[in-house]
Amino acid sequence: MREYVLSAEYDRGADPVMDIFIDNPDLIGRALRVSVSNTGLWRVDRFVGSSETLNRLEAVVTDTTICNECLGEHPNCSYETEYEVIEDGTESLLVYAYTSGGRYCHSVPHLVTRTIGEGPLFDARRRRNVYEWRVLLPGDASGGEIFDRLQDGLPSGVSLSLKQAGAPSLWSTVDVSQTVLSPDQRHAIETAVELGYYETPRGVSLGAVADELGIPKSTLRYRLRHAEQWVIEQVFGESRTPTERTDRIRSQ
Repeated sequence: MREYVLSAEYDRGADPVMDIFIDNPDLIGRALRVSVSNTGLWRVDRFVGSSETLNRLEAVVTDTTICNECLGEHPNCSYETEYEVIEDGTESLLVYAYTSGGRYCHSVPHLVTRTIGEGPLFDARRRRNVYEWRVLLPGDASGGEIFDRLQDGLPSGVSLSLKQAGAPSLWSTVDVSQTVLSPDQRHAIETAVELGYYETPRGVSLGAVADELGIPKSTLRYRLRHAEQWVIEQVFGESRTPTERTDRIRSQ
């Protein structure tokens, strides 16, 4: 098997869903399940962000007039999609989608399946202006033809790159996702990493990170402690299931 990572970068205005991610850098979208055949596509996505952002996002991602699978706005997509909100929480949104009945859709899963046939596995995530697909192809299937077909007719404002090709990696931990952290915890640890707090020696102090976030040091210390515990649980907590580890972190 071979793995390909296709990364689409969006300019503002190129796609209504990605515009929301661009406007809200803390928003994360992750495909929990993607199943594709020549007759249709089944997909479950989890989105994590603020309540206000999720309300705005839900109105767009459940709009049947918008092709959420397409790389950018593509009015020629002939597929029909049904949506159902499975879970609507204060910080998390779980959406089921079923797409069927068409012959053309300018999207990664549809064009991969039309080119290779049934059998590929997909992992997708969205954040900021990037929509990334990790595709696992069976046998000696090549991603070159897929990349060429995706490039052909790519809408304005969307650029596509092939980031990686080679042996499969990280599929054993495909369900491990930052989306199990609360937005505040995730933002705290990401800011600390970006500022160099975890470098050796430390690039900045805890107080400097707290000032950057505009919160007290005690609050930052609390958030980092639970975010760090999540990281440790993912690496060393193999005796618990992913759900048990997630529930334990989010309950604290």
